[in-house]
Amino acid sequence: MLNFIPKKSFFGASIGTMVEYYDYVLFSMLLPILAPLFFPAATAYQSLSKSYVIMFITMFSRPLGGIFFGYLGDTLGRRKALLMSLYGIALATAAIGLTPSYLTIGAWAVVLITIAKTIQTFCFAGEYNGAGIYVIEHAQNNKDAFVGSLLSTTTIFGSLIASFIGYIVTFSFMPVWSWRLAFIFGALIGVFGILYRKNLTESPDFKQADSRQQSFMSMLKLYPREIVACIFIGGFITVPYVTVLGFISPVLTTKGFYNNHQFMLLQTVLNIIGIIAIPIAGLIADKTSTKIVMKFACWALVLISYPLLCLVDTFHLPNLVFALIMIVIINEIMLGPSYAYLNKLFIMQYRYRAISFGFCIGMSMFSGLTPIIENYLYQLTGKFSAVSLWLIFIGLGTYLSMLAAEKKSPVTKPSTFFDPLYNKNE
Repeated sequence: MLNFIPKKSFFGASIGTMVEYYDYVLFSMLLPILAPLFFPAATAYQSLSKSYVIMFITMFSRPLGGIFFGYLGDTLGRRKALLMSLYGIALATAAIGLTPSYLTIGAWAVVLITIAKTIQTFCFAGEYNGAGIYVIEHAQNNKDAFVGSLLSTTTIFGSLIASFIGYIVTFSFMPVWSWRLAFIFGALIGVFGILYRKNLTESPDFKQADSRQQSFMSMLKLYPREIVACIFIGGFITVPYVTVLGFISPVLTTKGFYNNHQFMLLQTVLNIIGIIAIPIAGLIADKTSTKIVMKFACWALVLISYPLLCLVDTFHLPNLVFALIMIVIINEIMLGPSYAYLNKLFIMQYRYRAISFGFCIGMSMFSGLTPIIENYLYQLTGKFSAVSLWLIFIGLGTYLSMLAAEKKSPVTKPSTFFDPLYNKNE
């Protein structure tokens, strides 16, 4: 099945990506449980609101991680950057699982959980984009969109495992501290990934290219429009998912519409749908164009996010489930071809840094702001449909930034030395 990419390279990259999204989704899903433990307030909803602010603060570490791991990936190699990022993720995830609650150590609980989450987010920046670059640079037979979509599918596998583990630890007969086991399990998967990655080979594009370092400022001057497109794409492939996972579902849970156990079951269903949708989007992109598929996702989000969220406002379970499924599908249509699209925006010499930097800014800024902005819109109107304003902005911004990236800047390559690599990615 994977005869167009070395299997060892694909699985080595995918296991880290799976761990990253397991940890990311697990924390988001368990927020209704974690918030009262680490951010106590008068009500569960107020605790949840506090946790949104903390999550936004930790998101600032992601662009810094993008610069750091991007530098490593473009100078020392993709393999070393991917290995180091997974070390940090495994350690930070274990720390989250072991941090005592506010009731035990007071304000230090807030400090420690924030530090652990910040380190985890910093290392996430080197994982997702680096793994995508690594597998696309190994891809053969013009299957880059499908290969990228398969790697993206592993993120949903990570989410699915997180949903399943979350489903188990929220059974009524489980001890109240059982959520800690979920994070410790994630750290153990990370250790397995580290051992597997130690035997990976370097990307063929990196091995064949000159390793001279090009400055960060020259990257910004050469690719301003492309980096803005990275920012919006990074936001798009997280905002709809965070809307469902990090805002709508936790709010409905804290308000008693369904319990934590039912929440995990719903997330499991949404993840299974994502696993199906992502590779289909990748296959269609290989047959047509990554741009066509991704622009379709933009307009879908713009045009139907409001009617979908109106269905959520009915509080009728079939309507609500249908709306959440459709929002997730739109998210995955953008996600499927995104690796292939982003890799073609930059030459190898800048690729890891440019994609990681722009993408991580988008993820941090947009996904970090999403619960805060959506919570404000919801409190202001009392309706989930108001949240569509934010989704429409993301859809339009992504579409316009992609159009701008198609218009090449006057200077589009650093030197004639890189002409062969540049032309390869036109």
